[in-house]
Amino acid sequence: MRRILTIICLLSACGIFAQQEILNTQFGYNKLAYNPAYAGIEGYTTLTSIVRDQWNGIPGAPENQLISASIPLRGQRVGLGFVASRYAIGIQERLNFRAIYAYRFTVGPGVLSLGLEASSRRYNTDFTDDRLLAIDGFDQDPSLIFEKVSLFTFNVGTGVYYRTQGFYFGISAPRLFNPSFDNEQRSTITKEERHYYVAVGNLFDLRSDWDLNTQILFKAAENAPYDIDLQAGLIYKNDYHIGLNYRFGGNTESLGESIAILFGIQPLDPLFFGFSYDFTLSTLRRYDTGSLEAMIQYSFGKKKQSEKIINPRYF
Repeated sequence: MRRILTIICLLSACGIFAQQEILNTQFGYNKLAYNPAYAGIEGYTTLTSIVRDQWNGIPGAPENQLISASIPLRGQRVGLGFVASRYAIGIQERLNFRAIYAYRFTVGPGVLSLGLEASSRRYNTDFTDDRLLAIDGFDQDPSLIFEKVSLFTFNVGTGVYYRTQGFYFGISAPRLFNPSFDNEQRSTITKEERHYYVAVGNLFDLRSDWDLNTQILFKAAENAPYDIDLQAGLIYKNDYHIGLNYRFGGNTESLGESIAILFGIQPLDPLFFGFSYDFTLSTLRRYDTGSLEAMIQYSFGKKKQSEKIINPRYF
């Protein structure tokens, strides 16, 4: 029991002082969650839903659910986006809502998109959770909190996204400000940290029916270590996808944070299913059974391409 409680406390601490944004292995299918400039760039309306259970087998381990919509408007120049997500770790829960606007125009051989977003978050912390224990009881120490606490915050962000035939590059900062959650009745002070994302990808034409897709996602947060995802996958006729993702990080005793295998299938032109399984490489592998992630994506108004071009789901 002591080991379980220790792990819960460690996970909760990570949620406060480390990465505060949602982590997804299938980031290639859901760039809107990282970069507001991606809104509407596919040229048709796309709805995406992702569910992730991280570090299965550890009580209080992270889990998140996300729904996003990418909508092009006004002759493909303007894009709107909406993202709603839930993230939970230990006794903490975060609900996030984002409204996004993007404008794009032709630059050289590609398209450049500029995006802005406004977001609101509700942080819930349940200090009445049964998993929390005090050796001498909560009543013996007046500094201990035994209630449910909710805090609200607002922020704005921006991003830039550029793509050509088979190549893309994006940089974004979903949170530009550092609002704090000061509570006059307690000595604890928590604040949101700026997060930065840099993504780059390239699609290589191997044969008439095969493509090799490579992507890199660099993630950095103030007062936290940076992280990098390296991803490579094969695409067959734009309908079948299989790939590997390697995530840096972990600890000094590991070769990284995780390595994942990804699968994707497109049974109908507007419908796409994705699945990934992460094998933990850090010392947490002693306690967990990996991380599972499932995705479903539906596109409205998508037209079948008469010639082979880049897959909009990736670019």
